[in-house]
Amino acid sequence: MTDDHDSAPATGRRGGHGSPWEAVLHDPTRVEGAFLFGLAAARLGRAEAAIRWFRRAVRLQPNWADGWAALADACRRGGRRREAASAFATLLALSPAHGAALVNLAVLERAAGHPRTAARQLVRALALDPGQAGTWNNLGNALRDLGATARAAAAWRTALALDPGQADALGNLGGALRDRDRFAEARVLLRRALALAPQHAALHGVLAYALSGEGRLEEAERACRRALALTPTLADPLCTLGLTTQRRGGADALRWFDRAAVASPGHPLARFNRGLAELEGGALAEGWTNYACRFAAGRAGRERRFAIPEWRGEPLAGKRLFIWREQGVGDEFLFASCYADAIRQAGGVVIECEPRLLPLFARSFPKAIVRAEQPLRGRALVETVDCDLHIPAGSLPRCLRGRLADFPPRSSWLFPDPARVLERRRQLDGIGGHLRVGIAWRSQLMTMERQWAYLPLDEWGPVLGVPGVTFVNLQYDDCEAEILRAEARFGVPIYELERLDLKNDFEGTAALTANLDLVIAPANSVAELAGALGVPVWRFGARDWTHLGSGVRPWYPSMRVFHPRAGEPLSAALGRIAAELRRAAVLARRAGAEAPGPRLPARPARRDHTQAPSPRRH
Repeated sequence: MTDDHDSAPATGRRGGHGSPWEAVLHDPTRVEGAFLFGLAAARLGRAEAAIRWFRRAVRLQPNWADGWAALADACRRGGRRREAASAFATLLALSPAHGAALVNLAVLERAAGHPRTAARQLVRALALDPGQAGTWNNLGNALRDLGATARAAAAWRTALALDPGQADALGNLGGALRDRDRFAEARVLLRRALALAPQHAALHGVLAYALSGEGRLEEAERACRRALALTPTLADPLCTLGLTTQRRGGADALRWFDRAAVASPGHPLARFNRGLAELEGGALAEGWTNYACRFAAGRAGRERRFAIPEWRGEPLAGKRLFIWREQGVGDEFLFASCYADAIRQAGGVVIECEPRLLPLFARSFPKAIVRAEQPLRGRALVETVDCDLHIPAGSLPRCLRGRLADFPPRSSWLFPDPARVLERRRQLDGIGGHLRVGIAWRSQLMTMERQWAYLPLDEWGPVLGVPGVTFVNLQYDDCEAEILRAEARFGVPIYELERLDLKNDFEGTAALTANLDLVIAPANSVAELAGALGVPVWRFGARDWTHLGSGVRPWYPSMRVFHPRAGEPLSAALGRIAAELRRAAVLARRAGAEAPGPRLPARPARRDHTQAPSPRRH
């Protein structure tokens, strides 16, 4: 939201020296006359004339604080920000306790890209008068620019405690809550702000994003359209409208992203969202180009700078390539499907991975040097690595997966520790069963915006009710209470292996997963790891960009996807999984009756990526 300017204290004619008013008006060579002519010009809206007269006044009397205040305010109103800042600085040199000058100079400094300086000036102003709600709002804005989001929110809350009707502070705090995925709280504050400022187009746009995060897509679209009716060129509501259209299955999401890009050329979020829509529709070349905007759009980790160029697909023979991770563990498994191709092309490859993945990746890519990612705090602004080129992992598909035909049919690219595999096999043999199915039901990154992609374990009844299946927990967070409730409710045990940290021990988790006949999971790292290991996995959820215009996820030959149809809830996809699982359980019982004996995990055959895998049968 906007900053609040304090009115400059131009106080009419200076002093009383007994001079006739008429004489002052007719003698602009006197400081009072120049000042009054400046006031008259300002009131008539003649900004340049007002500036000229106020300049004359301060030339005639350089130490006159009111003259500098009037000049600073006229320059600010006339768009002369640099001259206004200089005049406010002079005013503060004459009157250091001038609170209004501190606030106005802070607003100008923030607009010039100096939020730290602005924050210091606002703290000085609040020390003089802590009861100014507008100043607290401005301080929140500066702190937000500095990344101090918690302190910014505290400043806005103070502003609202002083003045509950401060629309800007309501909007700012609502926007901050939206950015933290606290969408319901944001919605309440934003609607309060809009009740006070119904013509504030940007506020309608912020509300639209919050409503979208709550899954209230129709309300979000209405809020977007209200914002655009007021200001048709606002990029953010255009982006949100594209996203809600996409989530509702509309065909014209790209049109909204294009309008956002036109409204704000180079708008990174518009380009990124367009890229995802292009990839989802199968336009890979265009999609990968726009997907590169993910860093600028804030949809990936921090973009890193190196003293070497980025690889953009040119020949790698004789070159040493540095691949660095950028997103979550699940994304790391997915993009690792490209590593073997890069290793074959390059003269050498250095892979940087999440520290927990180091042993697994080092074994899986023996021809590369695999290193653990270094902490952010220890990195230089421009990093130096012992390579010729670098590339973020998520940009590898742009160079190596320009067409669906570029996806190799390999069944797996990660390989667990054989000794750990044998250890987990022995543990599972103690459980028994003909069909062993690993389950997970949510992501570690559970935001309100993402919650629509998941179902709690309490709603897994159709799957857990399938007879003849041995269920093994793969959910890697604190879920013991949920498992106990589900076991009591559905009358089926869900086994957990002792001495296995599913969150931090990826070697142990990979070994366990490799011994399973099937994994059932939504969009999370459990499904991605199973696919990377070549274990049959049934993933349920809405179609997304990783399908690349196909009916499958071509990255994972061992993965089958189950989507809710248009208008269906997510539980409908889980119901179809239950029906498929029932058939698989019958086949597994028959196979077990015909060929009893020790269970040996078989590696899936190489598959074409268009085939849907079935569970392993022994």
